[in-house]
Amino acid sequence: MRFRLEIRDPDFNVKEIVDKEYYDLSWSYARIGGCGDFNFSIPRKRFEERGLRGDYNIRIYYRNPDTNTHDLWYQGLVQNKVPNIRGKSESISVTGHGYVSQLSRIYLNNLTYSSEVSIIVKSILDNYVVPNTDITYSASDIEATSFTPDNIQFNENAMSSIQKLADIVGGREWGVDKNRKFFFKARSSTVGFKYFLGKEIISFQDNQDFSEIINHIIVQGAQTGGTYATFGPYEDVPSQLKYNERQKIIQNSSVTTSAVAAQLATATLDEFTEVSRRASCELTNVTGLLEATIPIPLLNEISRKVKYGQRRYGTFLYSGLVNRLINRINYSVTDNGTLKVALDLDKLRPTLSEQIGQLEYNLDQVRSSAL
Repeated sequence: MRFRLEIRDPDFNVKEIVDKEYYDLSWSYARIGGCGDFNFSIPRKRFEERGLRGDYNIRIYYRNPDTNTHDLWYQGLVQNKVPNIRGKSESISVTGHGYVSQLSRIYLNNLTYSSEVSIIVKSILDNYVVPNTDITYSASDIEATSFTPDNIQFNENAMSSIQKLADIVGGREWGVDKNRKFFFKARSSTVGFKYFLGKEIISFQDNQDFSEIINHIIVQGAQTGGTYATFGPYEDVPSQLKYNERQKIIQNSSVTTSAVAAQLATATLDEFTEVSRRASCELTNVTGLLEATIPIPLLNEISRKVKYGQRRYGTFLYSGLVNRLINRINYSVTDNGTLKVALDLDKLRPTLSEQIGQLEYNLDQVRSSAL
């Protein structure tokens, strides 16, 4: 078999290697979270299977044909075990998740920080996560940001806390990888995958959502003497010509100046004046781990542009390059051992729109200090 499935106990001692038994094997990797959920089944009787327990370690290896060694591709925890009986046939279905799930077990009780974001992340890891979970990290995997929050407070689990920090900074990619190592990095802006639609990409769905378009904004700010300060309108004329006028009122009582209102409106327009494009696709002939490099590089979709009579040697010409974020990678192994790969894709957000989280956080701080 090209893929090896290992079952280990919580101390990482090998309990079983089920290369020739498993079926319906699948797992995932997400840009936010790292190693995701997994699933497999084995033909075992309901009352005879005693080698699988909650929090047992699951590892998936790929046999590298060039080196004839097994390369680790995934690592996760058993969370659910379901015996299935159909007539005389019995099997056990096993599901679980990557080690990022352990972050939700760690509660941060009334912690306050006023440090640069990467320093806060390291402090949470050093004092709460690493001593109490199986997660480790390297300092080089926690990249510095340009933002220092003022007295940010956490009364929530470690996963929610780190998600909050990532949302404030913007443009982050974070999670726990196949080696159980935590990372917190700037999102990649480099194209690492170039696939042709109809060649490497064997199926493609492009969801174009026009419902989120905004091209006319009024900002309603602080209240003075019973009257709200109003700023705007802020408009994007090209978007209005394409999609007609679509208005939105942004309410934030911390906005007191036209400069701040303009910054908030401009960042919002920068993201929402065009159609929201999310996509999914299936790939063929994938031989390597797509998340081998973290952060995950962008995917360059080379699409077909079909025009009347436009062919060369009977083949449609290719035209247009679309850069997309890879949000989630879904792997599955067929009954004959072939790897199938499906991707969930998203559009590349404008750089300016990433400032919304920092701006909203600063406005919240202004509002809190005025209470």
